Amino acid sequence: MIVSSRSLRLTLQMLHGEGIEVDVLFADGKIYVVLANPRLGQRPCTAIFEAQEAAHAANWLTAAVVHFYPKSALSKVWRTIAEAAATQP
Repeated sequence: MIVSSRSLRLTLQMLHGEGIEVDVLFADGKIYVVLANPRLGQRPCTAIFEAQEAAHAANWLTAAVVHFYPKSALSKVWRTIAEAAATQP
């Protein structure tokens, strides 16, 4: 099975399409990722990556969304994949 690296651009498009508030800033050779925290009054989730770590930033963002937005389409897809993988010998 061939697994390609996750695209930060496509991940952002998917999350924006779902109405999940996420911002990414490229500055000073870094990628700054800010994900709105759905818990009222809580600070957003943030992470900083080196510019060449876009796939790592996309993976972090995916994990954060799965954790903080369990009803999102992305979370549902990942649960389905995890359940299918768990049934494999």
